[in-house]
Amino acid sequence: MTTTHKNRKYCCIDCFSVSEIQEFIKEINLEGTCYYCRSRGVNIRDVEEVGEFVRVGFLRRYEDAAESVGYESKEGGYQLFTETIDEILIEKEEIFGEALSDPLLLVEDLVGLNGTPYVRKDPYGPPEGGFEDIRNWQEFSDFVKYKQRFTALIDTENYAYLESHPRNFLDNIAEELGNVLLEIIEPGEIIYRARIENIGDKFLHKDLTSPPERKTKNQRMSPTGISFFYGSLEAKTCIREVQPKSGQRVSVAKFKALRQLSILNLASKEIGEESLGIFNEDYNFIFEEYFKPFFIYFSKEISKPIKYEDKAIDYVPSQIFTEFIRLRKFREIGSFSFNKKEEKYFKFNGILFKSSLVEGGENIVLFRGSDISTDQVEDSSNAWLLYISQRSYDISLK
Repeated sequence: MTTTHKNRKYCCIDCFSVSEIQEFIKEINLEGTCYYCRSRGVNIRDVEEVGEFVRVGFLRRYEDAAESVGYESKEGGYQLFTETIDEILIEKEEIFGEALSDPLLLVEDLVGLNGTPYVRKDPYGPPEGGFEDIRNWQEFSDFVKYKQRFTALIDTENYAYLESHPRNFLDNIAEELGNVLLEIIEPGEIIYRARIENIGDKFLHKDLTSPPERKTKNQRMSPTGISFFYGSLEAKTCIREVQPKSGQRVSVAKFKALRQLSILNLASKEIGEESLGIFNEDYNFIFEEYFKPFFIYFSKEISKPIKYEDKAIDYVPSQIFTEFIRLRKFREIGSFSFNKKEEKYFKFNGILFKSSLVEGGENIVLFRGSDISTDQVEDSSNAWLLYISQRSYDISLK
């Protein structure tokens, strides 16, 4: 559709380099000539409407310095470095396209040029990029490997102000977990678990569920003696994860969820490889700037395939993290109340994480031993999973 009003100014998709702004302009399906870059026959939209969209996105990440930064009257300036909205949009966010020779006229009509000083939200908080959390994870790992392990989550008296101390570090990370990375596995959803068959093996349900405590091995998320259910959401992923050799047979068991399971989803699209931009309506400042880079790093760490040469001590950090997640109570979203008795809490039943062996594959660990499942429909009130069937696969690797 091509129609314009003489008294209104229109900008176009060529004026911008940000896809979300371009899509906002396109959604009204209006074509014409751009007032600012002079492009013809392109998607255009009223500059005031686009300006409102840009302002909303801008304020997801930035705030007026007067709201949060101290002012030194003697020095005549703010305690922190500030920038104007035009400087941020042009130089930092780089939202404008090459079609504009000088974006200042468009900026003035979009958001105004009143010289208001802006800073990043939470200006006294940690640096952007999550590098502090990654560094703290590395310090946390060294701490529980070489300094203090079994009482690491208890003794904070001597480490009250040390962010990388296990208890402080995990408490800080946990504040965001329940809000962003909660995934619900609904009753009826299927989970697979695999085991390599030896000659003469005929696996039954008891052989394919979580192992008895006395038969557990040291794993990335559980030490010897702690029985968890390690499985996958796809049969092919499950097979690859047990790393069979050519000529071997793999038995794959199929389980059905009997109840809702609260899962920490480290395979979530929320922690995909790329951060969301401020003009994406799903952008969350705290998560994107502080936590997401850490969880991208951490999800890669725990998804690494287990190697023969790995030492037991290498698994200690992720085992402690898992133990913390398993035992901690998380407040349900929207249940905050000044009356603590009215708040609702939940516990995570497991962790979902990406497979490093299968593109797009997802693994799951559930925090329960051999009583996690049953093969009796009439006796399933206490079980999380129902054993449905088993199938054997001959492995031929090229």
